[in-house]
Amino acid sequence: MSLDGWMLQHARVSARRHRRVKLDDKMTFFQQFGSLLASGTPMLQALRLASEQSQSERLEEILDEVAERVSSGSQLHTALNDTAEDLFPPHWVAMVATGEATGKMDQVLCDLNQQIREASEARGKFIGSLIYPLVLMVVAVLVVMIMLWFVVPTFGNMFKEMNATLPGITLFVMDASDLIAKYGIYILGGLLVGGFFARRWLKTESGRRRSTSWMVAIPIVGDLVIQSAMYRFSSNLALLLKSGVPMLETMHSLGNVFRGQPPYRDAILHARNRLAAGRSLAEGLSESGLFTPMMVNAVRVGEQSAQLGPVMSEIAPYYREKTQAFMGRVSKLLEPVIIMAMGAVISVVMLAIYIPMFEMAGKVN
Repeated sequence: MSLDGWMLQHARVSARRHRRVKLDDKMTFFQQFGSLLASGTPMLQALRLASEQSQSERLEEILDEVAERVSSGSQLHTALNDTAEDLFPPHWVAMVATGEATGKMDQVLCDLNQQIREASEARGKFIGSLIYPLVLMVVAVLVVMIMLWFVVPTFGNMFKEMNATLPGITLFVMDASDLIAKYGIYILGGLLVGGFFARRWLKTESGRRRSTSWMVAIPIVGDLVIQSAMYRFSSNLALLLKSGVPMLETMHSLGNVFRGQPPYRDAILHARNRLAAGRSLAEGLSESGLFTPMMVNAVRVGEQSAQLGPVMSEIAPYYREKTQAFMGRVSKLLEPVIIMAMGAVISVVMLAIYIPMFEMAGKVN
């Protein structure tokens, strides 16, 4: 076989299949499923075709089971809720149910896919803005650890052999080096164990509640958390209302969106209860103190004009762009801070080494 023939035979016409379900797999499914429905393909056939195209083995298995349930007479949203509750959040399922009821499933899926894509892009930019500062921080820690673990002990032994009188800064750095050499493994192990238990605690109800309460009160971090929450609230509220989900059910679904942030979830459910009692949504949101005045006023205007969905659609991009711009500024501020901190620590270590050497050289002269 010629080289060209071998290359054609091994052409990567499809991505490699994988077991776990990624967010991209879900977006691809919604896009393909919606496109097939828009082209007039029957729902069951479209579901099976979209399942066959999935690169996730687990998602394909789940969608096959969903298709079997639908073919047996179940509604799509019921089958999704019963079969893939861990993959499809309740507010997604609520939108699918509305799409089935209104006969606009293709449009609902298109809107849902667009919202997921925008949220994914915002998350990607957020992570991307943190990569460089984190790399700098890791490099700084590694450089300092290497100096304390290898460089300082070498000079420390030399100073001891020469019976040199060491200044305070040198003694401090040598003590730190001895501490790292003797207990570094234990310190690292303690940090790893502490991180493991902290991560488990953050997955509990009390951990999520406490961490959210702390973060919203911390300068800069609190601003980021609140702006991000406003974006999630407005974008999901706009999407659910546009899809035709009833208002009370929309608020219940929004509460599920904020399961990871119990204070916001409770505030939304409180506003829902106030709404069910005949009060305004804006009033219920303002009582929590967790929503910005701009958001509360926008909700009030939307309620008074009976255009809450469109108003939220207008304000969501504002909060998305504000969050991204804020993260960009924080990232740019972190870079020089980390560099200066790294330079300061390295300077202290170098001074601790060179000062005794200069003093000994002066005595020799």
